[in-house]
Amino acid sequence: MKYFNPAEFACKHCGENKMDAAFLAELDELRARCGFPLSVTSGYRCPTHNQAVSTTGPDGPHTTGSAVDFGVRGVQALEVIRHAMLMGFTGIGVQQKGVTRFIHIDNLPNAPGQPRPTIWSY
Repeated sequence: MKYFNPAEFACKHCGENKMDAAFLAELDELRARCGFPLSVTSGYRCPTHNQAVSTTGPDGPHTTGSAVDFGVRGVQALEVIRHAMLMGFTGIGVQQKGVTRFIHIDNLPNAPGQPRPTIWSY
């Protein structure tokens, strides 16, 4: 990876890092297209950690190694969304209110009740 350190994606609970290599390559390309640093606020999450911090339980998107949250706001958030859509990422989550602002990006397949591609807000 050119723009990221693998340690940025490690689980904050156990330190494991099961990020998908192809997904990381796509994130590097996203970073290059954006032209500004992307701060990883959440990468891989072990099932225990995901259960503790997310409503998606022990098998949410971050447990797959193909999901990330970037701490961005304002114009930069819009640029991340724009480039992620152009690149064909299948999931984009937008949290742009309050203190904790981020953009979630993932590349997950269709699942029951979760057609892809999709965009949502928190």
